[in-house]
Amino acid sequence: MDANVHWLVDSLARDSTSRLVAALARRLGAGRIDAAEDAVQHALMQALSLWPFKGVPDRPEAWLATVARNRALDLLRGATRGAALAEELVPLASATAESEGRFDRELNDDELALLFAVCHPALSPEMRVTFALKTVCGLTVPQIAAGLLSEPTTIAQRLVRARKQLEASNVAIETPPPDMLADRAEAVRTALFLMFNEGYSASSGAALTQPEFCVEAVRLSRALAAHPVTSAPASDAHAALLALTAARLPTRVGPDGVAQLLEDQPREQWDRGLIALGLEHLDRSAQGSELTVWHLRAEIAALHTLAPSTAETDWPRIVTVYDQLAAIDPSPVVELARAVALGRACGPAEGLAALPVIDGNPYGHAATAIFLTELGRTDEARDHFEKARNLARTEPERRLLERRLRS
Repeated sequence: MDANVHWLVDSLARDSTSRLVAALARRLGAGRIDAAEDAVQHALMQALSLWPFKGVPDRPEAWLATVARNRALDLLRGATRGAALAEELVPLASATAESEGRFDRELNDDELALLFAVCHPALSPEMRVTFALKTVCGLTVPQIAAGLLSEPTTIAQRLVRARKQLEASNVAIETPPPDMLADRAEAVRTALFLMFNEGYSASSGAALTQPEFCVEAVRLSRALAAHPVTSAPASDAHAALLALTAARLPTRVGPDGVAQLLEDQPREQWDRGLIALGLEHLDRSAQGSELTVWHLRAEIAALHTLAPSTAETDWPRIVTVYDQLAAIDPSPVVELARAVALGRACGPAEGLAALPVIDGNPYGHAATAIFLTELGRTDEARDHFEKARNLARTEPERRLLERRLRS
C-alpha cells in the first residue's frame, strides 16, 4: 500500500501541483503565491502521511485542494485579509474537484492567468523564466538552479524579489484585458522560448540538455495555441518551432556523451510524433496575415527537419528567411546563424566573411574554425578550435571540440 500511495502522490505532484497552486494563487493574489505553494506542498506531505493508514480518498485531487485551502487559511490567520479570504477560498475544493481525473495536463483558466501574471512586463525576462519554471511548471528550486546553472540560494532570492515586485506593482492574477493581450501573450511566448532554449542547450555544466524544461515548454506552448483566449497564428507558429526543434533532442548527444552537430545526427532517430505535431501547428499558423519571428523561426526548423540530409537542405531558402528575421529581430545569434547558412549555400569563403564579431562566443569560434578548415587554413582553424574549446559551455560540447582538434 505504501508503494502505491507514494506512486499516486508522486503522480499528483507532477500532474496537479501547478493546477492546484494556480487555483489557490488566483484567489490569494500575486503577493501570496508563496503561501499557495507552501499550502499545496503541505497537502502533498499530509497525503503521504495519512493515506497509507486512512486509505486514499475517492477524489484525491479534491482532497488535496481542501487541505491546501485550509493550510492557506492557517498561514494567513491573524492577517488583516484572512477573514475576507476565507469566503473567497471556500469554492476552491469544489472547483478543483470538477477537474478530477484530468491528468493530460491541459492548460486551464487558472494556470493561464498565473502564467500571464508571472510573465508580467514588470519583471525582467530572467525573473519571468525563473518564476514560470517554479509556479507554472512546478519545478523545485534545486531543479531550476541546476537547469539555469545557478545556486539554489540565488534562485530563491530571485523568486523572493519577483514576488515582492509583483505585489508592489499590484499585479492581478488574471487574463489581461483585450487591449493588453497581444503584448502580454508575446511576453509569455518569449519566456517559454527562453525556457525551451535552456533545456535544449544548457548555459553550462555537465549536461548539454535538460529535457524536462523542453517538455514543459512544448506543453505550455501547445496549450497556448489551443486555448480560446490565446489561440492565434503566432501561438501556433511558436508551438511549431518548439515541437520541431524538440524532435531532435534524442540525437543532440551521442552514445559516447559527445555533442553531435546537426550534420552528424542520425535523422531516423528524430521523434516522428513531435515532427507531426509541429507540422500541424505550422500549417495552422499560416491562417493569419502577420509574419512574426515565430513564423520565420518555425520555417527554418521545418526546413532542417524535412531535409533528407544536411547536403540536401535548402540552404538558400534558409539564408533568405534569416534575412527576414534579421530585419525584424536583429541579434548576434541571428547574424551568426545566417553566416553559417550562407557558408553552406555559397561556400566557406562567403560564410567566413559574413561572420559577426565572435570574441567570447564559443559557437562563433567553432564556425570560424570549420570554415577555415574547409578553406585549407588548418593552422588558423586550430587556434579558433582551441578558443572555442576553452569557452565551451557544457562538457559534451567541450568533448566535441576536443575531437575536432585531434582530427
